[in-house]
Formats: sequence, structure tokens, C-alpha cells
Amino acid sequence: MTSSSDESGTTPLPAIEDLPKQFYDDAGNPHFGVFRGIPDIVDLSGLAEPYARNRVGQFLRHKRWKYVFAATDDIIIAGAIVDAGPSGTGFLMVTDRATGNVLVDVSRPGGTRPLVRVGNKPLVGHESQYLFAGTQITARGADTELRFRAKFQKLPYVPLVSETWVDLDLRLEHITHHGITAISEIAHDPPMVTTTAKNAALPTSGRLTINEDGRKINYDLTGGLGGFDFTSGYLPRETSWCWAFTNGVTMDGRVIGLNLVSNFSGIEDRSVENVIWVDGTPHRLDSAARIECDRDDLLKPWPIYTEDGAVDLIFHPLTVHRESLNLGVVRSRFIQPSGHYTGSIRVGDELLEIDALPGVIEDQDVLW
Repeated sequence: MTSSSDESGTTPLPAIEDLPKQFYDDAGNPHFGVFRGIPDIVDLSGLAEPYARNRVGQFLRHKRWKYVFAATDDIIIAGAIVDAGPSGTGFLMVTDRATGNVLVDVSRPGGTRPLVRVGNKPLVGHESQYLFAGTQITARGADTELRFRAKFQKLPYVPLVSETWVDLDLRLEHITHHGITAISEIAHDPPMVTTTAKNAALPTSGRLTINEDGRKINYDLTGGLGGFDFTSGYLPRETSWCWAFTNGVTMDGRVIGLNLVSNFSGIEDRSVENVIWVDGTPHRLDSAARIECDRDDLLKPWPIYTEDGAVDLIFHPLTVHRESLNLGVVRSRFIQPSGHYTGSIRVGDELLEIDALPGVIEDQDVLW
């Protein structure tokens, strides 16, 4: 069966099918593709050759993270717990949308299990944690909501003396519409497999309290929109990618969420996770996405587009979260600006125009 181009000149992409009951078939071969729905569990133990790994390979190459995003009229929130096997990290960034001021920018690299842990259930029953002196970050998934909590004391931390500096209780209502799951083969010798489960444009609630010199500033997170990224898979020792994420309301009142990845090591232009949610329904986008930046000036606008012309956006950074680690055998360069998206996205015969939608963008290069 062949597809014909629509009036915009783009070729319609196949609809997203429902998620299979199993992550892999009875022979241990992964079901590659993008699917509507999020699995109960991502279990890599039943993979067959050439995707299976021995215990050492599992420890070194199995990478997992839980990332959350939320935005209200006032602030943009981004946070994550990363379990990379031998090491792990946790971070939180909060940006004032009106001024561009950084309200919170905390990164805690270098943690290890069992203090750093990301479970294998992407949503319902999910449990993740990052525990460190003066730091508690947790994610818990229930039947109707995902709850992300972060509590920080300023360093140096003194038990029973240090006051709480940041206290975040973010809740994402995940039953409003379907998430997506992308199962991808990574070109490697032998090949690898990774799975990511995501959702966007989910209603938010909760609160954020920041204690600055005894003055508490409170933010109500009710009425915002947010999303999450759960990723679990075997990744190459050298891995890099660019990523774009936003959600909000278009100029004609449509509620959208956008997830785009570009140049993921070993996947390149075969990405299946490029998706836009329109009023809760996920639609495929071109796998050949381009995210461009000036690494000498990260506050310059970032062009984002797809080769078929359906996505034509500019990201305008407000501020930049940076992490740089070099321990010889492990190093990372992680750049994630917060800011706003403008431009247009074509879905079928509909052109969605957006102006100042809150979001993040990412440029990641890691040796792990």
C-alpha cells in the first residue's frame, strides 16, 4: 500500500497503533515501533540474542531515567532522576517565564545505587529516588497521577540545622489521554534496544515553595500543563542526542504537546518517537528532525524543523541549565535551556500556529 502526498506536499504518516501486550515476542525479539499506550513494565531480561546482555553488560549499559516537565503562566519546571548503572544524577530547574530569572538550578551528580534508583514500571507503580545529603528527589506513579517531589537544603548541609530551601510537590494527571511508547533498535555491534514512554499536555497540580533568606515564595501549580519521559534501555558507551519538548495551547485554542529527538546515536533519522499530541490524540511526525544551536552562544534562537517541512519552529531560550562532568572514564556535557517556542506544525491538512509556548530543548553528549 502506498501513500500519496497531501496538498502541503508532505506524505501522510501511518497512524499510531495500540501497544502490544508484550515488550517482545515469545522468541525474545523486540516489537520495534511507536505505539499508543504505556506498558505496565519494561523488562529487558527476556531479550534474545543479539539484544541480550550478560550481567556485566546490564550493569554498564542499562540506562534509565524519569524526567518531568511542567509549566504554568508564571514558571517552567524541569527535573529528573537518572540511574546510569555505575553512576546517577538528579536535577531540578525552575525559570520565571516573565523575567527569565533562574529561581532554582540544582544538580546533584555522582550518586549510585541504592541511593539512586529508577524502577522498571514507567507509570502506574513507578518508583524512583535520588537521595543525597540535603537532597531528596522521588517519583511515584499511581492510578491517576504521577507525583514528583523534590526537597533541597542548601549546601553545606548540616543535619537538623539546615532549613529547607526548595520544596516541590508536582502532580501530573495522566489519565486524560494516551501516552506513547517507542521501542527502537540502536545500530551497534551487537545491536542494542531502548524503550521510551512519554506523555505531554497533562493537567498539573501541586505547589512549589522557595525559601530565600527566610522569605517563602509560593507557586500554585494548578492549571498548568506538563509531561514526562521514562526511558530504559541499553545505550552505547558514547551517546549523544538533541531533544525538543513543549506543551500548551495553539493560537486557535488546540491543546498540544510536542516531542522531537534528533541525531540520537545509533538511531539517527530512524527515530520513531517524534510525536505531537493534538487535543490528547498522538500523531506521528517525520523521523528526520533537525535541532540546531550555536554552542558558542546558547541564548541565541534555536531552529527546529523536520525534513518534510511539517515542523517549522524557533526556540527562544530564557536561561540554560548546564552540567559538565569529566572523570576520565565517565564524562558528560548536558545542556538544557528553558524558554518558549514559536512557529507552526502541520498535522495532516491542519496548520497549528504557536506563539510563546513554554518548553525545553536539550543538547546531550555523554561517555558513560
